[in-house]
Amino acid sequence: MSQSSNSKHSHANHFVADGHARACAAAETQVRAAVTAEYAERLKAASLLGRIRLRRDMEREIQRRISEQAPPWALY
Repeated sequence: MSQSSNSKHSHANHFVADGHARACAAAETQVRAAVTAEYAERLKAASLLGRIRLRRDMEREIQRRISEQAPPWALY
């Protein structure tokens, strides 16, 4: 195959080695913003210990949602 015919092919059908990491990174910003907005009122009203617990819960929720959007078993 010549160089010119290679440039005609799209790379959209190829797997990437770090596809899962890319998918997670792409989803994280949106998911983090949504979870932060959902927890905002509770964070304002919480004590110091309560905020620590809520932040831990937020991180778990963020990771859960990212896993739904970018499952580790999917092909990338």
